[in-house]
Amino acid sequence: MPIREARLSDHYAMAVVFGKAFFNEDLFGRIIHPHRDTYPDDVTLYWLRRIREHWFDWRNCFLVVVTKDCDGKEAIVGVAEWTRQGAGSKVMKLSMLDPRNLGRPLFMASNRISAYIWPNRAADPAKTNILERAIPYSKHHWSGPRADNWYLDALAVHPDYQGKGYGKSLVTWGICKADEENVHASVMSSAGNETFYLRCGFEEIVGWATEGEDNPLAGVAGGAILFRAPRKATAGLKARN
Repeated sequence: MPIREARLSDHYAMAVVFGKAFFNEDLFGRIIHPHRDTYPDDVTLYWLRRIREHWFDWRNCFLVVVTKDCDGKEAIVGVAEWTRQGAGSKVMKLSMLDPRNLGRPLFMASNRISAYIWPNRAADPAKTNILERAIPYSKHHWSGPRADNWYLDALAVHPDYQGKGYGKSLVTWGICKADEENVHASVMSSAGNETFYLRCGFEEIVGWATEGEDNPLAGVAGGAILFRAPRKATAGLKARN
């Protein structure tokens, strides 16, 4: 599959793919963006700001799938954000003197100004940070041996290009990285995609992000948390058996 690392110039095209893929997904659609049908462009703006917020965190790896459009030009049709978590992420940290450290605060300031001038009219303001508020209810799944992992933070394929293997290729990239480093791979699935991730190499559902008393995600469809164990550990277990 034609996968490459994302570029700064790809941000808007990536946001369009995320917006299209998650437009009617329960959390990012119905819950966070109840007015999306009236203001569809604001959904794209939401994803653009999210990409910019995450871009200069060097633990995050953005990948895109590219193909040719009807005019023969490159078109981005799939996007993935893989995040290195745990001890292994330390090697990705920039030196304090690296000028790229300026990128994150500049983008964050740009987002705040943009949100003030062009507020997200598609969103319910009380729900835009719902994922952050729900973290305490599921973070225990990423503790102990699972703390060191590659986490698939976001995956999207444009609806016109789904079913062609693009999503699987983006998932495989991160699973291969986890296998190379002999660490876990993890993902939080949207509703109905649990089987897809199991086919791609994840091994078990360890819990649900919607569980827990007073969890703000209660009632939201999806939220299965899947893990893939380190390969060497799995191989050792099979040998002992």
